[in-house]
Amino acid sequence: METAKDVMVQGTSQDSLYGMAESMWREDMDPEELFETVSQCLISGMGRDALSGWGGIVYVITKDKVITRTLKTRQD
Repeated sequence: METAKDVMVQGTSQDSLYGMAESMWREDMDPEELFETVSQCLISGMGRDALSGWGGIVYVITKDKVITRTLKTRQD
């Protein structure tokens, strides 16, 4: 498992995810912006790795709540 200062990824498509996450992430995103960024990173990374699965669950954790959403990706 590799780590970066502001980004953490893990899984079969982690190499693809790192590039996307490092290019799209920025400080002080609100929960909705963070969800969109994480979702786009996951969808893009999984699209480049046939073994990575058919979707994911995104958890955005704030000091007040946990937002949970399910993503579906290509299933071919």
